[in-house]
Amino acid sequence: VDEYAEKRIKQEGKFYLRILRIETHQDEAKAMLDRIAKAQIAFAAQNGGKFGDLRKLIDDGLLPSDALSAESTGYIYALTLTDDGAGYWSTATPAEYGKSGLMSFLVRLSEKGSPLLSSKDTGGKPMQN
Repeated sequence: VDEYAEKRIKQEGKFYLRILRIETHQDEAKAMLDRIAKAQIAFAAQNGGKFGDLRKLIDDGLLPSDALSAESTGYIYALTLTDDGAGYWSTATPAEYGKSGLMSFLVRLSEKGSPLLSSKDTGGKPMQN
């Protein structure tokens, strides 16, 4: 254990492992949303600028099936397409607020089409676009 970890363990005491699990899940949720954004770029490049839903991204081998389950990351992922398929937003929400995570995350497209990540403690509710 390095000096930083030892100091942190002493400060957080019996809550250390719980806090560490939440932080790890939150980092994994952000990483999955990044993967979703990259998968959407690849999918749109092959489909005339149209984006795909989670199932299609997984079926096309662009995302792992973990995106459909909270088991590995502690988060529930949702992806909403615009009516014309030319836009999307995706969310990550703690499966068990306070146990698997505290922060909810949202990726939406900027006016130039770049993915933007935002986060907020919503009490375990999905962020809104």
